[in-house]
Amino acid sequence: MPKREHDPQNLTLGQLLSQVCRLTGDRLRVKMEGIGLHKGQGFILFHLWHHDGIAQNVLAHARHVSPATVTSMLQRMERDGWIERQKAKAMREEAREAFRDLEKEVTSVLTKDERKTLQGLLVKLHEHLAPEGHPPCHTPFHGGHCRREER
Repeated sequence: MPKREHDPQNLTLGQLLSQVCRLTGDRLRVKMEGIGLHKGQGFILFHLWHHDGIAQNVLAHARHVSPATVTSMLQRMERDGWIERQKAKAMREEAREAFRDLEKEVTSVLTKDERKTLQGLLVKLHEHLAPEGHPPCHTPFHGGHCRREER
């Protein structure tokens, strides 16, 4: 029987990780669109909820995007009413729930030990790939902060 080109078992680790990230991103996009946000806007709002008043250049660095990207994103969000304090606060729990739902979906096929192993490996890769001086990872999953595994 010939190898299927798109069989996950036949992908390199990098290809598989890229595919899982893309698929997870697609799911997150759908969830964010369901509450009226673009995926990137959800991450921006979540970061702002934890760091109210943060400078745009610091926000850009934390989200791994250019300051110009953050500026235009914030302008669109302001135009659409997303970064008015009351609307952002009102949407906070709805957006958090969307992130939690995705986390449950992604991890539902893993055992507790598998989740812990995967998280440890991804943290290790993140630490290796992130630019020097990169701020701690802030994510909507698990209360807003990446957990560091003991080594």
